[in-house]
Amino acid sequence: MEHVIALDVGGTGMKAALVGAGGELLHQARRATGRDRGPEAVVTGILDFAGELRAHGVRRYGRPASAAGLAVPGIVDEREGLAVYSANLGWRDLPLRALL
Repeated sequence: MEHVIALDVGGTGMKAALVGAGGELLHQARRATGRDRGPEAVVTGILDFAGELRAHGVRRYGRPASAAGLAVPGIVDEREGLAVYSANLGWRDLPLRALL
């Protein structure tokens, strides 16, 4: 079944879902952001969480997600894929797209 990963990163927690092609909610999960461990640890946590969601999609729906969307707090340069500033996460000029 075709699906995508939607991931919302907040200052204290991350919320995520697998969403089907028709907009139906297939799976949802939550994790702590872990910002107290530093900015790099937050990125690692996002990658680990996305990896778990991808693996769940493969197991449950027979294929990996066709796309992923990420929402983060703060100022983002979408064109450059740069998290310019996020006070909540301790990020400044983080090349988020390249890291993901």
